[in-house]
Amino acid sequence: MKIIAFTFAGGNKYSFNTLFKKELNTVVLEYAGRGTRMAEKSFTNLDDVVADLFPKVQKEIESKEPYIIYGHSMGSIVAYQMCKKIEKLGLKLPVKLIVNGVKGPQYTKEEKISGLPDREFWQEIIKLGGIPKEVGNSPELVDFFAPILKADYKCVESYQYDETSLKLNIPIDVFYGSEEDIKEEEILGWKDVTNKDVIIKKLAGNHFFIFEHPEFFNTYFQQQMSYSYK
Repeated sequence: MKIIAFTFAGGNKYSFNTLFKKELNTVVLEYAGRGTRMAEKSFTNLDDVVADLFPKVQKEIESKEPYIIYGHSMGSIVAYQMCKKIEKLGLKLPVKLIVNGVKGPQYTKEEKISGLPDREFWQEIIKLGGIPKEVGNSPELVDFFAPILKADYKCVESYQYDETSLKLNIPIDVFYGSEEDIKEEEILGWKDVTNKDVIIKKLAGNHFFIFEHPEFFNTYFQQQMSYSYK
């Protein structure tokens, strides 16, 4: 089993190091404009992100091994759109889509923060949690990360759900934090985008609850690797 993962806004290929144990067969795909792709220009449109990463995904799924697609926050929408593209092209489907920390895709982001002045924008980012103190307390690091985060937030905020698109034929596991600003009807929206089973679980924590439950997720992903999918 292989896990193909997409990170949250501002993330890079190392963002899930505490989530995935080394023995897991994982591929974390990196968006342009950060990490090993720092020299490239960041995208501000989600469709461009998906188009950019799709050839890499296609290469990863050519092998005979089954695979899972996983995403957190922005990565969940990228993962969902990637599954739609895979299914539309008739390629081998993932055995499961796993999404974290995001409403059903039909509930577009209401609050727009990417256009705020840097200081106000950063204050909104801090509220979500997940920003190390050494970053938030360093003006140099804030200046470095703010443009990357703003570009990613523009991707999420400009995303438009296509109500005419067909439902997926892929089961979905959904996790979200108890302190997130997500209503029950919004998280249940994931049940309306697939013809397969959807499992929803709330865990204690803010938007970055995944890092508060490393043992839970390590065990969960180990179980996914050992499960016999048919």
